[in-house]
Amino acid sequence: MKHDRSWTTMSTAVLVLMLASCLEPSLGEGDGGKVDTKPNFLLFMVDDLGMGDVGCFGNTSIRTPNIDRIAKNGVKLTQHLAASAVCTPSRAAFLTGRYPIRSGMAPSGQMRVIPFLASPGGLPANETTFATILKQAGYDTALVGKWHQGVSCSNRNDFCHHPLNHGFNHFYGLPLGNVRDCGINVGTVMRTKPAEQVISIVIAITVLLLSVAFLKLYGVVYYNWRSYCNFVGLWVGLILLGFFFLRSFRTLNCVLMRNKDVVEQPFNLETLTPRFTEEAVAFLRERKDVPFLLYVAYSKVHTALATAERFRGKSQHGSYGDNVEEMDWSVGEIMKTLDELGLTENTFVYLSSDNGGHIEEVSAKGEVHGGWNGIYKGGKAQGGMEGGIRVPTVLQWPGKLPAGSQISE
Repeated sequence: MKHDRSWTTMSTAVLVLMLASCLEPSLGEGDGGKVDTKPNFLLFMVDDLGMGDVGCFGNTSIRTPNIDRIAKNGVKLTQHLAASAVCTPSRAAFLTGRYPIRSGMAPSGQMRVIPFLASPGGLPANETTFATILKQAGYDTALVGKWHQGVSCSNRNDFCHHPLNHGFNHFYGLPLGNVRDCGINVGTVMRTKPAEQVISIVIAITVLLLSVAFLKLYGVVYYNWRSYCNFVGLWVGLILLGFFFLRSFRTLNCVLMRNKDVVEQPFNLETLTPRFTEEAVAFLRERKDVPFLLYVAYSKVHTALATAERFRGKSQHGSYGDNVEEMDWSVGEIMKTLDELGLTENTFVYLSSDNGGHIEEVSAKGEVHGGWNGIYKGGKAQGGMEGGIRVPTVLQWPGKLPAGSQISE
């Protein structure tokens, strides 16, 4: 009996490591000296892109000519699976080639991703990423885009989980990620409506006062009125602090960094993808003569959805389609730079999604802001169904991978 096998994002991490360690420099022409022919690595990771959102995987109404071109010139994987149906554990697996539970990046609780910039959790410093191995092999390594693997441990300046501590020489992007709260007037996932928040605060304070008064009345607790007021004041202050923290989520968490420095807080979603593209193109031009790893991790097509003006209203699928098409444009600009620099033949290209499309994502106005997973049931955060983990994936490496082929096992 033939066994079904599936490529996973972890398989790609392992493949990168194998290629880097096994390929030796070959003899060059002319002086007989060795010419460094180590392959370059260009890895694209899209956020929440559905299996059915791409032309080469069956979509006939969203235009993705640049991703389709990679498939035409390379290999399409129809059985490629993410290691998790949400981004933080999935990306941890992608980076390390290990199941995320082995590195403590697959919590079983309700919050399965890193929620705040100040969260102490993240990818442990003792985990080995493919960037670490490539850096040790002499590669120049860069991450442009979303990290979402933590930043610091005990204080904001230790950067124990930062990309620069996991093998990347350069980082330009989002240490956390993009959520609705990072947009303007597009809703929230971190808090309820203002009226509901006020009601919740009033109820919490009322319950607190009544509880303490009851305990004092029946002699369970003994203290004077001054300590009573201090106690109540402390709890009221903590409640209000939590309220203002959630109200200030965009300012505190939606930041753009260059290496360890914050360069924009909060970031502008409309210009984010063009800036990621410019950064990636600049890296390629500057490092064209040395072996490199460029990992481009888009914040698209995760909500909040926002595009540059030139892409707005151009697709047949509203804001979501506009965002997919802008992301595809970015892929095209970076691939075009590879061609211009003569790097295409020696560059292994990989494009995938961190998990399936978010089929339940609907805006406050009722507009569908999530993707489509084709024939597969379920979506993002629904790991028990295939739509949450089967992801559209294409590979390209001219002369090494047969053009126009498909792997369906």
